[in-house]
Amino acid sequence: MVAIPQKVLDLMKKEGTVKALVTSSKTGRPHAIAAGSIGAASPEVMIFGEILSKTSVKNLAENPKATFLIVNGMESYEINCKVKAKLTSGPELDGMNKAIAPMHLHANALWLFDVCCVCEQGANPGAGKKLA
Repeated sequence: MVAIPQKVLDLMKKEGTVKALVTSSKTGRPHAIAAGSIGAASPEVMIFGEILSKTSVKNLAENPKATFLIVNGMESYEINCKVKAKLTSGPELDGMNKAIAPMHLHANALWLFDVCCVCEQGANPGAGKKLA
């Protein structure tokens, strides 16, 4: 397994960071969404709370590969992943729903992804460089 570097994990938690999930249908049509329910369960596992995300969920069922884009200002990272599991119950999903309840949101499932690759994507000469 690949571990997300600490600087990327820190950026995910930083206020103002935009987190996006990019999926692709079985025919290769890409679909991107910004989602506040994106995070890391550990340095090796990304998570995504399934909230109002019908196209992304359909794509993940058809094609288990996904990419997360983490952006704050000029700093940006791409995290390539593969679906590990979809949790429709349990303490992990309960924890997410407790966290998002004040926003009057509810996650139907919690998706877990194994991290395959992390790349620099910021506006700098290192853009495209594989970090992990």
